[in-house]
Amino acid sequence: MQEKQKILEMEICECGQKNVAQAVDIFQNTALPFKKAKKLVTECNKSCCRAVLMKLYDMNRYGRYDYDEIAYLIEQRLERIKRLCEGAGDDE
Repeated sequence: MQEKQKILEMEICECGQKNVAQAVDIFQNTALPFKKAKKLVTECNKSCCRAVLMKLYDMNRYGRYDYDEIAYLIEQRLERIKRLCEGAGDDE
């Protein structure tokens, strides 16, 4: 289990440059549906961080947070990006 504070400081997505703590705060202070609340966090329409934000949004609705799951989803997204970048470098 990672330290909760470390997970709260993890950047969710490069688009909005917000961390987990900021996303939780935004979701706690809005009554907007997911799609609109997501835009407050990411400031874009991309789907790169959709899984993480959907989990956070649902966790906020139910009042319980599984920070290890959030960290896992962020790490999976970063791994996917890394593999895509490595694959793109092979074409040169």
